[in-house]
Amino acid sequence: MTFDPETGSAERKWNYLDPETVPCNVVALNPEDSLEQFGAEYTKKKFVKLEIPTGQFELSQQAGNLRSKDGKQRYYDHLIDNEFYPEVFNISNIGTRIDLNGQIDCYELYLELFDDSITEIAR
Repeated sequence: MTFDPETGSAERKWNYLDPETVPCNVVALNPEDSLEQFGAEYTKKKFVKLEIPTGQFELSQQAGNLRSKDGKQRYYDHLIDNEFYPEVFNISNIGTRIDLNGQIDCYELYLELFDDSITEIAR
């Protein structure tokens, strides 16, 4: 996080060299597969839900470099100049999942990414 003394604001930037690694489950969410009708503003976005064991995240943070536990499979990469880079998602919502006994099962981070390469789906 960096602090701008002129505006007095704090700004978090994605640090590819020193990211925080958190074990999680990754679930793709596709508005076009939903029973609900979504507006046109959602046609060029990717949505992902992460299920994580810790609730120490904020809406001002980002998540990316999503990969399998063994690190061999990376999810949501994009190609720039013949190099693959991980997509960086904004955290749009944070939730807590409670089990049947009233205990915290996990925390859910809902991520979204604007992607202008996605073509609109005809309904």
